[in-house]
Amino acid sequence: MSSTISATQKIYQDLKNRIICGEISPTAILTERKLAEEFKVSKAPVRESLRQLTSEGFLIVYPRKGYVQNILTEKDYHDIQQVRIPLEQLSVSLVIANCSAAEIKNGLTFKKHDEKNPYLSENTQFHLGIAKLTDNQYLYDVLKSLLAAASRAFILKNGKRNITGTDLHQEIIQAMLTKNVALAKQIIKNDISQQL
Repeated sequence: MSSTISATQKIYQDLKNRIICGEISPTAILTERKLAEEFKVSKAPVRESLRQLTSEGFLIVYPRKGYVQNILTEKDYHDIQQVRIPLEQLSVSLVIANCSAAEIKNGLTFKKHDEKNPYLSENTQFHLGIAKLTDNQYLYDVLKSLLAAASRAFILKNGKRNITGTDLHQEIIQAMLTKNVALAKQIIKNDISQQL
């Protein structure tokens, strides 16, 4: 039983990562049979993985045909960014209230690199890093899901291109270090709004 669960989780995570990273064509039809052959497993763990990805909005099922990606539109991307603003403002408020300067500096130190996958970019890691510092798993999970969706929409719209952090990241860190809640909330709003 545990091998089925671990196979399901492995397949689910692999497919999810490939969808987020744009490695699966938006027009590809995924079938249980082909995926079972690819992963060298029975159809059961594949079916469960596909069911989970469908329930999370990554895929749409077409009975007797297969699964295709749930394509995110420009409006979806805009809506995701709008939802992020109040959640990330809450994140910086919680970090300021509960974290030391050392925790903020250590938690938001990332190696600079060019990355074509927006989900792995310095920008995404920075925003997830703030959410992680809140020590609120629910907030972190919601933002992680929103950033995954935003990454998918970005790739569908722009393709893969080098993405780096913005100049505003250092300003956000500085505002948090000086415990300036209003300023940190305004800068993070400006940062996300640049991406709208």
